[in-house]
Amino acid sequence: MSCVDDGLLQMYVEGVLDAAEEELLRAHLARCLACRGRVARYKALMWDLEHLPEPELPPELDQLHEALLRAWEEEQRGARQARRPARSLIPAWAGYSIGWARYAAPLDLVGDLLSRAGRRVLASPLAIARRVRGRR
Repeated sequence: MSCVDDGLLQMYVEGVLDAAEEELLRAHLARCLACRGRVARYKALMWDLEHLPEPELPPELDQLHEALLRAWEEEQRGARQARRPARSLIPAWAGYSIGWARYAAPLDLVGDLLSRAGRRVLASPLAIARRVRGRR
């Protein structure tokens, strides 16, 4: 096997090769000093990348964060107030009509029953006789 490309060596270091390819590459690495050196450099690079030091943050970053947070909270507060409907006093008659609205359906039913009963009484022969007698 001639020397392998860098992509294959990187995949070997990362551990993503399948078993057959890895076995062939190990056999090559046992014979090739140049590829073993490249693998060692990739392993060192991977270790360095995994152990990077924490970057130092500028001290004004906390102040900027607080300022942005306050601005966002004020914006949210303004948006909530814009969505909130303006409160006004309800006139007394409107309040009473709302209170009596729960009785509207039963009263309507009673009115319908009385109207039907009244029509029946007026349609009966007895009611006609009373009217005729009352005119004399």
